[in-house]
Amino acid sequence: MKSPHIFVVAVENSADHLGAGLIKALRDKHPNLRFSAIGGRAIEACDVPSLIDIDGLSILGFAEALKAYPLVLRRVKETVQAILKSKADMAVLIDSWGFMIRVAQRLKRAGYKGQIVKYVAPQVWAMREGRAKTLAKSVHHLLTIHSFDAPYFIKHGLAVTHIGNPMFDTDFTSGDSKALRRHLGLVDKQNICAVLLGSRPITDAVAILKNAYPNLVFVSPVSETLREKIMMNEPDKDMQNMTLLDESWKFDVFAAANVAIACSGTVTTQLASVGIPTIVAYKLKPLTWWAAKRLYKPDYISLINISAGQALMPEVLQDDVTGENIAKNVAAYLDDQDLAMSQSKALIAQAQIMRGESGSASESAAAKIMELLSL
Repeated sequence: MKSPHIFVVAVENSADHLGAGLIKALRDKHPNLRFSAIGGRAIEACDVPSLIDIDGLSILGFAEALKAYPLVLRRVKETVQAILKSKADMAVLIDSWGFMIRVAQRLKRAGYKGQIVKYVAPQVWAMREGRAKTLAKSVHHLLTIHSFDAPYFIKHGLAVTHIGNPMFDTDFTSGDSKALRRHLGLVDKQNICAVLLGSRPITDAVAILKNAYPNLVFVSPVSETLREKIMMNEPDKDMQNMTLLDESWKFDVFAAANVAIACSGTVTTQLASVGIPTIVAYKLKPLTWWAAKRLYKPDYISLINISAGQALMPEVLQDDVTGENIAKNVAAYLDDQDLAMSQSKALIAQAQIMRGESGSASESAAAKIMELLSL
């Protein structure tokens, strides 16, 4: 009897890494599993060559999407043909809503006999809830990374398994606070404010805080490319209060920081997992903000706040994004250690909920897939 055959599809960089993690976890559980894939370098590094070139399918922006649409349709057709030809027992379609829903729907219409599993749900909690019903008609099972996803899909009859957020497969608490302080020549009790991504209002806030707290140190771990961009766009006087470090120091900055300022994004969840009281500053272009207010459903923009249903990280948004407002929120944590400590504990607890209960996300996803294949 042949071992089960799994076909993994991942057409974006983040999905490619999820696919590679899944393949490795599945092989650990069942070394004889057979794999085919459409993916990138991470999956190919697992000795699973991509059957189709995915270049040009990682698309950002409306204009880019329109330009790439003919290519997307061709690659969807080629992907469906490859899966059908493989006669795989299961197709695992990772993230990339627009591409994967077309693949799933065409597989269904073509009479594909295997199971179709969607790995990472569309963000229907944010907008376009109708996608939940569409997905429920098109796939057999959903592996979701957010604990708050399930109700949107279960009500349409789709089986859902929360596997935890793959981001938490990395230990963000592994940094060395003492090493960072030695590197910067700081004393043990000197407070550190981590600054994750820069903008003019944030540098204004840094200047205000430096004036109010002369011993406060501002550290920003950034890539070399971003460092060059910041230094090109920001006059030297605006950066004189900030120490820019290579991003390889990021975990050490996390270990040492007392408070942080960040733009919304993945880094806010990373900071939450370490328990760093954080102020989120986020500003869009006026037209984009106008549209977002009408389409976006949650009361918050940071995943940790959405998951908790409360502002565990204060959010300073749009017209309120000023140096004064950011600095005022940071000062609240610097002036009240009890507040900072309670917020730190709440962030860690909520991050644990988002992490999930059993092992890494890849291991949890592999375990569910093995169950679906009756292995």
